[in-house]
Amino acid sequence: MPPLSRALLLAIDTETTGTDVTDDRIIELGGAYLLGGAEHPPGLRALVHPDRYIPASATNVHGIRNEDIEGAERWPAVAARFKRHLDELNPVLVGYNILWFDKRIIDAENARHGLGWTLPRSLDPFVFANWFHRGIRSRKLVNVAELYGVTLPEDRAHTADADSLAVGLLLLRMVAAGIIPDDVEAAFARQAELIERMQVEEAELGRQLYRDRDDGTLRIGVGKHTGVALAEADEDFLKWLGGRPHLTDEARRLVKKQLGQVEQMGLF
Repeated sequence: MPPLSRALLLAIDTETTGTDVTDDRIIELGGAYLLGGAEHPPGLRALVHPDRYIPASATNVHGIRNEDIEGAERWPAVAARFKRHLDELNPVLVGYNILWFDKRIIDAENARHGLGWTLPRSLDPFVFANWFHRGIRSRKLVNVAELYGVTLPEDRAHTADADSLAVGLLLLRMVAAGIIPDDVEAAFARQAELIERMQVEEAELGRQLYRDRDDGTLRIGVGKHTGVALAEADEDFLKWLGGRPHLTDEARRLVKKQLGQVEQMGLF
């Protein structure tokens, strides 16, 4: 297989009736092919009739209205064409947050319709963003893409095909920056390693704290103080953080320890 930067990539994205991967429905599937570091048309775009009402809250995000999907195909027909792309071209599948959302909702749709296949392995730039850019407050696609000079067109933001192209370009920029290995198997292995390391970290510290990827400094992982060293946080914030109900025992201990140090310093 060629290096990742020259391999055939298929970046995909879904738009849905909501965020419940087990109950909500896909209403749009979009995809963009990239080859040799550039878009390789044609892409994929299909509206899907979800057999349910699209709530206004979802329409406000992606702009797809109930009248837009009248006459659209149901998922089995769209899924059959999608699977032909996967089987015949064998691309490296890519998606932003695909491991936690798009794969799960596609697999749920397939199971619901008795289709008997699941989405193949996928590379997820979101994994690498969560590790290497843990200190930025929002790691949504638009924010991380901007770090790498990839812009989403305002008039097509949250359309599945436009978002897919941005994801594919983001992955390639991450490869060029050395964030993702330029070898397909090495990239998948690195992704698995980072997922395991973050699971261990979250089990110990939750999402409220994390250790700096370079020097191990304890940093705050939530809210407007994301990225700030715990030792540099002010007393009021530490008290607020220490009172949060979902802190792990270790995170609470570390916050209380730092709070005690801050209070002692205040005596002098």
